[in-house]
Amino acid sequence: LLGAASRRRSHDGAAGVTPGRFTTGWATAPQRWDSRSNASDWFLGWLADKGVEVIFGNPGSTELPLVDALARQDRIRYVLGLHESAVMGMADGYAQQGDRLGVVNVHVQPGLANAMSGILNAARARVPLLVTVGQQVTSLLGQAPFLGGELVKLAQPIAKAAIEVSDPRNFPEQLSWAYTQAMARPRGPVVLSIPMDIQAGPIPRRSVGAGVAYPHPDPDLFQRAAEMLANAKDPIILAGDGVAHERAWDRLREISDLIGAPIMGEPFAARVPIPAKSPLWRGPLPGFASEIAPILDPHDAVLAVGMPVFRVFGTSPGDVSRRFRVRLIHLDPDPVEVGRVFGPKVGIVCPVAPGLAAIADHLHRLGPRPSEVATRAKRVRTETARLREEALQRLSAASAGEGEGVSGARLCTAIAAAVGPDDLVVDEALTSGRWLRTALGARNTPRNWLAHRGSALGWGLPAAVGAKRADWTRRVMCVHGDGSFLFGVHALWTAARERLGVAVVVADNSGYEILRAGLEGLTGRAEGDWPGLELVDPKLDLVAISRGFGASAERIDRREQLDDALADVWRRAESGPAVLVVPVTGRTPAVGYPV
Repeated sequence: LLGAASRRRSHDGAAGVTPGRFTTGWATAPQRWDSRSNASDWFLGWLADKGVEVIFGNPGSTELPLVDALARQDRIRYVLGLHESAVMGMADGYAQQGDRLGVVNVHVQPGLANAMSGILNAARARVPLLVTVGQQVTSLLGQAPFLGGELVKLAQPIAKAAIEVSDPRNFPEQLSWAYTQAMARPRGPVVLSIPMDIQAGPIPRRSVGAGVAYPHPDPDLFQRAAEMLANAKDPIILAGDGVAHERAWDRLREISDLIGAPIMGEPFAARVPIPAKSPLWRGPLPGFASEIAPILDPHDAVLAVGMPVFRVFGTSPGDVSRRFRVRLIHLDPDPVEVGRVFGPKVGIVCPVAPGLAAIADHLHRLGPRPSEVATRAKRVRTETARLREEALQRLSAASAGEGEGVSGARLCTAIAAAVGPDDLVVDEALTSGRWLRTALGARNTPRNWLAHRGSALGWGLPAAVGAKRADWTRRVMCVHGDGSFLFGVHALWTAARERLGVAVVVADNSGYEILRAGLEGLTGRAEGDWPGLELVDPKLDLVAISRGFGASAERIDRREQLDDALADVWRRAESGPAVLVVPVTGRTPAVGYPV
């Protein structure tokens, strides 16, 4: 199970990990050198040889040598964003949609500080990003210059890794290390600080970088995991984004079929781990321990793979289960996650795809009793079908309100009808979009739905712009609440500049409805004289704001206009970013519990 950051397709379509230690190759020198060529030219050539086509950035004076070098080459396009948070979101969406490294360039301490929310989101979602930061000239750093200071310590608590190039002789090795860390499982954002004098310094020598080897899990762990699953009377599988990252859904489905177990997703996942049409898929777990407990308590074996166990939204009464830890199998490439909250009976640290393959191989040899598995699978399918039907009935009832207003449920139903099977939906509508997964139903796959996994708002629109830049051929629709939309609205300008036709639907309830629902959960009161919740007086003109950033934008007033307006926003998005503002009505059920 040794592996590398490079990936291959296995015979069954899952992404595996190439066995053995790997080394990173070095870029050959760019074909055209002249008297101006320096380390920045070499750096860009190295990235281009790694397949990097785009750098997302917002430059400052400590990145000027790199900006100058960008003008001397044509292999990498610099995509300009108006704020570092949008730059990070665009690189995030680009990396997730394209299954590749996203590269970012920001400006010294202020730029890195502005980018930290995006680094947090990328770390939570395990997105491979190389975040380069221009640093002051090395000789000035000890003098507390106006621009320059400690960057590594600022990034370290959140980024997967952070390093500063302090000696030009170490630039090649440190760049290789940063790239490898970003791409190795579990992937994540790596910050690389590059002082100006090193950017403008001589072309580095060629070298060979060190690779990363994954640990060898004890083979007996896979045997023990398989035995627990084979002997269980009522097993369940919990699958996280790690399954989608490694395209291991076929292996997941294979194990589910072998033991007749339902599959549920992790709370706050960015993707579904398996196509939702699977008769064993039951949707995601809720976000509170007290709500997770009754779901898991009947099961005598729990396989959790490619996810934290558990990242909950907040406090709630009770624990998941006192008996839970003695029946947990936890498989994840991050050694920090395995056992972080619950000590598993079997804990396995390795990439998801080969780990699932090893468990499946043992299950085939053990041969769980076919009659028992068939009976259990039939019961699980029947129960899953019943739960889906009940969810659809609740959605239908919620979307059938009277009057001219558009409820969140009605909006989600209309969006689901407007998107095709190959369209990508990027979701950051925290309250109005809570029915979206139910409305999409069996069309929801790991490929066509991308949601906000982090906790920093303003990710959705930038991520949709980056996803469109990664694949120009796909239609992309971003669904936003009005509050989160305003955190990243400036990404519309980049979309207009780059001619990226993203359709954006903004659910406008003129406030932070998630906070009102949270206060209801905290206090038991649906209303209160609470400050900081309403976006009124003056009311925001989201149409004018969107047009000011170069997008076409329209607003509807009545629910009967919704379906035609959604068709229209797709048409407008054929020539650039297009926004549709939809006033929404209704309240979100209480979220959370008293502290």
